[in-house]
Amino acid sequence: MIKMKEIKASTMNVEKFIENKVQAIREAVGPGLAINALSGGVDSCVVTALGHKALGPRLKTYIIDNGIMRENEPAKVAAAFKKLGIKVEVVNSAKAFFAALKGLTDPEEKREAITQTFYKNVFGNQIEIRCWDSLDARVAKPTRLSFDVLEKIAAKITKDIPEVVSVTYNITSKPTSTIEAI
Repeated sequence: MIKMKEIKASTMNVEKFIENKVQAIREAVGPGLAINALSGGVDSCVVTALGHKALGPRLKTYIIDNGIMRENEPAKVAAAFKKLGIKVEVVNSAKAFFAALKGLTDPEEKREAITQTFYKNVFGNQIEIRCWDSLDARVAKPTRLSFDVLEKIAAKITKDIPEVVSVTYNITSKPTSTIEAI
């Protein structure tokens, strides 16, 4: 269980906080690359800055122009990060979002259309790899694969299955009762 702890600005050691988060990101990513979606909001801007501090050019940051943001906002956000030495690629997906929203009036249907377009149409079909060690197929624990092995697996999958555009290595552990078998 995650323990929550209140952080007060008056007692916070900002340098130590940044140092801890940068170290945690480096440990989570290891020697590989990381992909970051930037919205321009405070949370994603902080994550982008911390991720860049931790990984430098190994962090690939994208902002999705869905056509319903403020005029030129994606380009302005990318330009602001460029001034900080952080490359951000703008992905123009407005047509896909407008097509998904066409004819919808219900706010919940619009929200769902935006969500589905973001994950399916913009990023395409993705495969997630999660690795487990198990001796008896009943008890399992998460394990890690080397970056070289993961890179080979991802290259083979995307080569052999053209509909798959990316392969994600999920290092978060889920309770063993939720292990998916394919």
